[in-house]
Amino acid sequence: MTWKLTIHRDSTDGVAVLRVAGRLGSASSGDLVEAVQETVRGGSRRLLLDLTGVDYASSAGLMSLDAICGLVHVAQGTLVVCGLTEPVRLALDLSGLLPNFAVEPSAAEATARLLKLPDR
Repeated sequence: MTWKLTIHRDSTDGVAVLRVAGRLGSASSGDLVEAVQETVRGGSRRLLLDLTGVDYASSAGLMSLDAICGLVHVAQGTLVVCGLTEPVRLALDLSGLLPNFAVEPSAAEATARLLKLPDR
């Protein structure tokens, strides 16, 4: 059985917002990486990844989040993640990846953090 992952793209005040819902596993993690790549290729350097709707992340999902972090860094952008559910936060923490991410509890706080950054 495959759980569908949905990615809704939006932009607010110059911040690219990707709202993700579903399960982040081997079948869907490539879609998220591709969405972030397209966003960065489109010129966005301030990205908000809202994971409020993600209730599960497999090891493949964790690897995709790590890859996304690297993608944004190479593009000289900034990534802030918000809305980590407890299962996803725990998986990131146990994998040792959590410290690699700027995390805020809500999209509003993540957007405010990104807007405080100087332009590169």
